[in-house]
Amino acid sequence: MATHAFKQTNRLFGFSLKKEWLKLFLWWLGCLLFVFIGIFAFVEIYYDPMERQAMAMAMANPAMEAIFGRMIGSDNYTIGAMYSHMMTIMTLILFSIQSILLVVRHTRAEEEDGVVEMLQALPTGRLAHTTSTILLLLLVNGASAIGSAVVLLIFGDASITLEGAVLTGLIYGLAGLLFGSLTLVMAQLSSSARGTLTLSFALLGFAFILRIIGDGGIELLSWVSPLGLLYGTEPFVNNHWWPVLVGLGVSVLLILFALYLKQKRDLGSGLLPDRAGKSGASAFIKTPVGFAFRLIRTPFIVWTVALAVLGVTYGSVIGDVEEIIQGNEIVQQVLGGDETTNMTEQFMVTIIGVLSLAATIPSIQALIKLRGEEKKGRLAHQLSGTRSRTKIMGSFLFLSVLTSVWMQLIQMTAFSGAAVAMGFDISFIDPILAGISYLPAIWVLTGLAACLIGWIPKATPMIWLYLTFSFFILYFAELFKLPEWFRLMSPYEAVPDIPMDAFSWEAFLVLTAIAALLSVLGIVGFKKRDTD
Repeated sequence: MATHAFKQTNRLFGFSLKKEWLKLFLWWLGCLLFVFIGIFAFVEIYYDPMERQAMAMAMANPAMEAIFGRMIGSDNYTIGAMYSHMMTIMTLILFSIQSILLVVRHTRAEEEDGVVEMLQALPTGRLAHTTSTILLLLLVNGASAIGSAVVLLIFGDASITLEGAVLTGLIYGLAGLLFGSLTLVMAQLSSSARGTLTLSFALLGFAFILRIIGDGGIELLSWVSPLGLLYGTEPFVNNHWWPVLVGLGVSVLLILFALYLKQKRDLGSGLLPDRAGKSGASAFIKTPVGFAFRLIRTPFIVWTVALAVLGVTYGSVIGDVEEIIQGNEIVQQVLGGDETTNMTEQFMVTIIGVLSLAATIPSIQALIKLRGEEKKGRLAHQLSGTRSRTKIMGSFLFLSVLTSVWMQLIQMTAFSGAAVAMGFDISFIDPILAGISYLPAIWVLTGLAACLIGWIPKATPMIWLYLTFSFFILYFAELFKLPEWFRLMSPYEAVPDIPMDAFSWEAFLVLTAIAALLSVLGIVGFKKRDTD
């Protein structure tokens, strides 16, 4: 009887792998690229032991420890110790996000789309689909762990030992497994993909906050947090292995608990009671804009909180930058400045660019939700009514623009407020003005996404590659001395470096015109083509 519950698991696993291999491969490649950039940057920039020790002294303050984790290896701040200290928390979060999205996509999302119901109508076991997702989770995180260890060994220096590299790879994969398992439990409790995603990211955020509080003095809380637990392995410094065993044990228990809950619930329902909805739709939600906003409401709220926290985080440390990177020529090359320019302003320009790239993500997501509704067959209900395609796509474009404006104002205000509150010598208005100047560049990307949706809908995911390319240009153009024509392939490069440069109406209006043209072309294509 127990065996019957897992019947056809292997075939469902093969089916999922065949269906998702490209998306999984790109995520895997992106995560390994993040690991590579981290270790490559440290090896190239901090090759001088004296500079590393100076960095260790500068990083030993509460603000930096809140971001990166408590100081480790300060007595001998090797490349390995520096990488473990400054990259572990961020990379654990990245691998956790990868697994959360994977599990939601293969559980609740497929259940909502009717895929699971169709599969369970065939001679498959009740737990086969969930088990195939678990196998996929194990495969992805196992490959991530191996790949990360290999990248560190190839591109690291002598301080990147085999034991430390293997341990680092293991905790990266284990972070994904832990939060993937937690998401699997949330998928049984919630009745929707959106609810599962919200609960899972809330747990990830709670783990991060718990780790900050723990590192600030209540050490027990750091060990309770999965992020703090895995950070406690301290690769390349002390190489503690026992947190790995604890993490594996917790993951196994969570997986078994999720399978138990799966047997207890009905298909399409969750074990947590649903909140009763309104008896009738409001006038706003009956409009195209209101309907579109209802679809993006939850991620809109999550991104607002996340970017506000990110703004506060960077704003609270911006004044310490000059002490941290003073005299490092390669860092100055990355920042694109020179010795005559204020180091804090140079760093602020780069950070505001990175934050603007982050704000682009929810803006694009708001627009390509239209493509998601089309793929699921729900857009046909809108198009069969009296609403035109122009009005429907225009509503999503309007929300995308509104999202970009809101996110930029929120995170730049948080950035400025934190910097001023910390007593740093920074104008409150400069970061906000810089954020506004980046808006047209964000709109160019949303306009390009609109063109892809309108003319080549299957190529819509390519917009994320272009965003990644823009990030590469922003970070490495100066370091690799890339030619000007190549840099200008990213719209973000046309934005003035405020506060070092003045606000440019010319750049603002030209980029806005390009974005408007791309958006109009996208609407024209959407009107002409057949929907899926």
